[in-house]
Amino acid sequence: MSAPIISFTVSVDTSSSSVEYTIYDSEGSPTTEPVTVEEANTIITYTLNPDSSNLQFIAPEITGDPSHDLSINISKDGQVLTIIDSDADKEDICLKLVTVPQNQVFVSPDPQLKNRPTGR
Repeated sequence: MSAPIISFTVSVDTSSSSVEYTIYDSEGSPTTEPVTVEEANTIITYTLNPDSSNLQFIAPEITGDPSHDLSINISKDGQVLTIIDSDADKEDICLKLVTVPQNQVFVSPDPQLKNRPTGR
């Protein structure tokens, strides 16, 4: 059985003084819900919307992951952030998306990952 894949699209509005991140689920609806991981090696992808093409992902800010359950990969063009969650421990991980346009850094609010291993 292959690992589940959870995909999101991210739009970043940098037109005002406070940068606004909007995360869309696979149906294209805005979401602020935490991602709940119940299976080992769940793949979570965040892809920048074409309207945010002047930006790219850099390493996210991660807290609450003492066992280092997450592995991170960023595509060469910086448009896709892929996270693989081993779901090894029950914990709430804070993962903040970080994007960079022309030497500036913007950090998203806190989309949490809630690990809830089954049968362990």
